[in-house]
Amino acid sequence: MTAMETDSKGIPIKGPYKENQSIVLFYTMMNVVFTSVFGTLSYYLIAKGNEAAVPKLALLAKYDLGYLYLTAIILNLSQLAMGINVGEARKHCKVHNPDQHIYEVKGAEGSKLGYVLMDNEGVNGKFNRAQRAVANFNESYPQQIFYILLAGFVYPKEVMIISSVMGVGRVAMALGYTGYVNGRLGGFLISKFAGNFLECLVGITAYQVLKM
Repeated sequence: MTAMETDSKGIPIKGPYKENQSIVLFYTMMNVVFTSVFGTLSYYLIAKGNEAAVPKLALLAKYDLGYLYLTAIILNLSQLAMGINVGEARKHCKVHNPDQHIYEVKGAEGSKLGYVLMDNEGVNGKFNRAQRAVANFNESYPQQIFYILLAGFVYPKEVMIISSVMGVGRVAMALGYTGYVNGRLGGFLISKFAGNFLECLVGITAYQVLKM
């Protein structure tokens, strides 16, 4: 792995994003595309014509619970906005993953030292990236459990399969990330796509219940 070129205080010269790249546009369009694709797949592969789901949808409608499902989607939009905000800040500070913070040594001699970033080399780097993979999973775990419970009430077997795929993806991501930074991408995409399926099932259910 080639060492990243940094300035005198340890900050990378080249950031993870292009200088003229719009972070807002990039993540907004990515989520629009993913939602369109997986929303279509979720509807035609799982929701459409699913007779077993009909009485459950009727029960949710009876108690006006479509708004509960809609709440999960609204919270996800808030998370997306915060993620875009982080991406914008990361673009300007030029710090790459797995670093999530930049520390500065304080005190009389602190100004002479570089910033403190995560050790990304050798066995220390492997340990740090393995820990970061766990933290990344834990950050999204509450939201995914919320989606699993909501979508799983209506589509339990399908959600079990999707969640299993997500789990496999997360393990693959952790193993790949431990090896090197970009090794996380394959497993991450698998888990991301599975998460999109869950999210779209929740959104479709909200729509179906609220229109009853």
